[in-house]
Amino acid sequence: MEGIIPRIFGKAVSEEEYQVPAGTPNYIRFGYTIKKLIMGRKECLLVSPKNPDWNLGVIKKQIKTIGQITGENTVAGLDRLTASQRTNLIESGIAFVSGTGQVFIPFWGSYFEERIANAPEQAEKMSANAQLVFLYLFYNRAEASGFTQTAISRKLNMPKATCTRAVRLLSGLNLITTVNDGTAKRVFLNGEKDSILREAMPYMTSPVYKILYVTELPDGIRMKRSGIRAVAEHSMLQALPADGAFAVDRETAKEIRGDLLLDKHSFRDFGGQTVEVWKYDPFLLSETESVDDLSLLLDLAGENDERVQSELDRIRGKYDLEGNE
Repeated sequence: MEGIIPRIFGKAVSEEEYQVPAGTPNYIRFGYTIKKLIMGRKECLLVSPKNPDWNLGVIKKQIKTIGQITGENTVAGLDRLTASQRTNLIESGIAFVSGTGQVFIPFWGSYFEERIANAPEQAEKMSANAQLVFLYLFYNRAEASGFTQTAISRKLNMPKATCTRAVRLLSGLNLITTVNDGTAKRVFLNGEKDSILREAMPYMTSPVYKILYVTELPDGIRMKRSGIRAVAEHSMLQALPADGAFAVDRETAKEIRGDLLLDKHSFRDFGGQTVEVWKYDPFLLSETESVDDLSLLLDLAGENDERVQSELDRIRGKYDLEGNE
């Protein structure tokens, strides 16, 4: 969305940095970029989510919260916007500016129809959902007819709109091709299996969202072996009880009882177990007791232990990856 304000309004509107009031919740302070827009004597706040996988319902609620906290009119700054999302925001009375050239600021009396064509999303890194879609396509690349977006969405338990954004991002990175098949859209990986993986690796990141420390592993919670513990299953490494880790998704992590949780200092002093909370469900990419190879490789990319790196080299060799990708 960079430059959309000056492109549409020219010099009539200026931008200034904005400091949120003291006591503003951290999910707003660190989850949004906030700037002040000034048009003559009129001012408002341009509020842009930092997470590319934003959810419309959450955005609407939090934009209103930011307005209540700051006492300012707020405008949602969104990198892309579908027709249905645009209609929903207008009906909800939420002001917005999108990277596709759509502007709705009712308290300034301004509304501009879409005037910039949609283009494939460009990104320096994949979102977690885009990474999940890519890895799913890569592991199932033997499917010559490709997969429809609907099939991918169902298989990965991913909302259709989220899957569409992930496919658009991967298209923008030139990693996939989409082909219309009647009313459906089929998705194919570009290039050969080894070359496309080498092209994709620089855009992928660790799947770990955060690490929890627990006194003991909770009963009845589905987990995958990850980290050093997963590496040890295929090598001479001996995993200690405190070595990582077991992987769960965010929803599963909510089931861990609070009385089992430790802070990091207590874990270092008294030991325990580590649980990795992943950005996507590790069960979607692996049918074994351990997480999938490529997510494990990304998880341990910063591990300095030579024995661990030696095992990671085995994974790199398996997928014809060179160096420390």
